[in-house]
Amino acid sequence: MTPKRNSSVTTSMPILMPDDKARAKLETAVAACAVTRDGYANALVEVQAKITDAEQKLAAERATVERKAASEKLASDLDAVERALPDYLAAGKRFADALEKLHFHHESGAMVRFICNTATQVEVATGFALVELRGMVVAVREGVAPIPAAQPVTTSVPIAEPSPPTQMIFMMKSANFRDHDGRIRFAKQFEDATMPVTTAQRALRMGVAVLVTDPKRARLRGTRGGDFNPRAPDVIDLDVVEEPKNLPHFDPVPRSANFTPLPAAEPRTILIDVPRS
Repeated sequence: MTPKRNSSVTTSMPILMPDDKARAKLETAVAACAVTRDGYANALVEVQAKITDAEQKLAAERATVERKAASEKLASDLDAVERALPDYLAAGKRFADALEKLHFHHESGAMVRFICNTATQVEVATGFALVELRGMVVAVREGVAPIPAAQPVTTSVPIAEPSPPTQMIFMMKSANFRDHDGRIRFAKQFEDATMPVTTAQRALRMGVAVLVTDPKRARLRGTRGGDFNPRAPDVIDLDVVEEPKNLPHFDPVPRSANFTPLPAAEPRTILIDVPRS
């Protein structure tokens, strides 16, 4: 017989290359990071749930405080109504008793009946209203009824008044005048000035100024320069000077047009032949 040979099978472990080792390390690190991330995410979910619960509790506590304050205010207002009602009824009765002495006067008697009827109606209506509102105090405190709305505050809106009328003119002479507020203003020669209409019309009639459409404005504006003295003796006070009376009124528009009168022709004598019958 032929002897059998012992054959042994050897298995060799895989040999990892350097790139495979680096990849394995990276995969292990990524897996660890994923686990850490999931742990943080779960922790954040728990924290967010706690924050939401805390906010809800805080809102509930705030609402409880607000409801309590509103219910206490309502109860205080009702107490004030109950205290004021007897005074109102007593004052109405005193007034009615005083008017009743004037029974011979029809209007006085009508007022007595009106006061008595109104006082009775107010007393009954107040009783029903107080019972209902007393129940509302508890309902507001327990959150069953809403908090009464605050009383609206009425604010008056100021109406802007229109500014007084003014007129711009071109000053031929320097002048002082008062504006609508009573302040003294200085109008410079050969410059535009804005003043009350009545003052501007007075300056135009006196020849102290011309309209801004006057040709003199384009020629003289700004030629004086900055040499101005409001206290100079030649400065005219438009609020003090008096216009000559009994003089014809000249319209400043045609007056500022500088019309030149035409020379009058010499008189001539013409002979006309008239046939005689």
